[in-house]
Amino acid sequence: MGKFYFDDDADLSLLDGKTVAIIGYGNQGRSQALNMKDSGINVVVGNIEDEYAETARADGWDVQTIEDAAAAGDVLMMLTSDDSQPEVYENWVKKSLKPGDVMSFAHGFNIHYGEITPSPEIDVVMVAPRMLGEGVRATFLEGRGFPSLIAVAQDASGNGMAMCLAISKAIGSTKMGVLESSFEEEVLIDLFEEHQPGLYALRCMYEALVEAGCSPEAVMLDLYASGEGVKFAEYGRDLGAFERMKRTSVTAQFGHLVWSKQYFDHDKTMEGMREMLANIKDGSFIKALKAEKAKNQKAIEEVWKDNNAHELIEKEHALYQLLGRRPKDAPAPGEES
Repeated sequence: MGKFYFDDDADLSLLDGKTVAIIGYGNQGRSQALNMKDSGINVVVGNIEDEYAETARADGWDVQTIEDAAAAGDVLMMLTSDDSQPEVYENWVKKSLKPGDVMSFAHGFNIHYGEITPSPEIDVVMVAPRMLGEGVRATFLEGRGFPSLIAVAQDASGNGMAMCLAISKAIGSTKMGVLESSFEEEVLIDLFEEHQPGLYALRCMYEALVEAGCSPEAVMLDLYASGEGVKFAEYGRDLGAFERMKRTSVTAQFGHLVWSKQYFDHDKTMEGMREMLANIKDGSFIKALKAEKAKNQKAIEEVWKDNNAHELIEKEHALYQLLGRRPKDAPAPGEES
């Protein structure tokens, strides 16, 4: 089993007298900034002038430029989006770094692929929450915490892991436990999970059931729109991936565990998954991602157009209006002005 660390393993006093600069007040930045503040850490927020800066001011922060925040910080939490980080680093952060500073990443992507290469006088660590940003804040307030993968890529001070653990504790992760990992492992797992074609499988399930004569509304409610899957996911979190099936009926257990096997090709699925992993490891994915960015995300735009033209999206929009989840006069996806 990998090595886990908890509250007693982390020394929060390592952050005494230091300033933590939150670079980017988005999904993770907001939650981590507020959690650190509540942990008694001196925090400054750096952000460009956008809606996130407005949110930060509404939360009571005196928002600084990224360059000024980076210069003020001894610990820099790199929490802008993966695609923006190399530019943010080159334009505003790199010039502000001092020997002995710590750079902390919530995702190993840019360090692993060499998109960012800090000078050797800087500690480079990772605290990667296995939790959405809102959950990082919510579980902190609930006193439960959330798990993270942690790693040290560059230990200039010789104190990198201790500082990594202090950061983990400050944002509330050692409450539940952090697992020692590596930048490479975190990237591999995270990207692999994001490459699963589950959304396309969901569309196929919708198409098959509607083709079989079921109403679109009944199909969507059963597949995802009722929220039943949230509870099932919680059972998986608390009980285990397969153990949660014991909370379902015998009919469901027979269907999921026995009958479904005849429609599942293990060898073909493994072949596809190994190909996914190979494309992450050999750089094919990062090369394609860079090409997509150079084309101003044309492929993503086309996929959104294709998705929004699907019957599922039209029927979903009407259902969500009926259920009160969207305003009656809200335009359908793809029709926004």
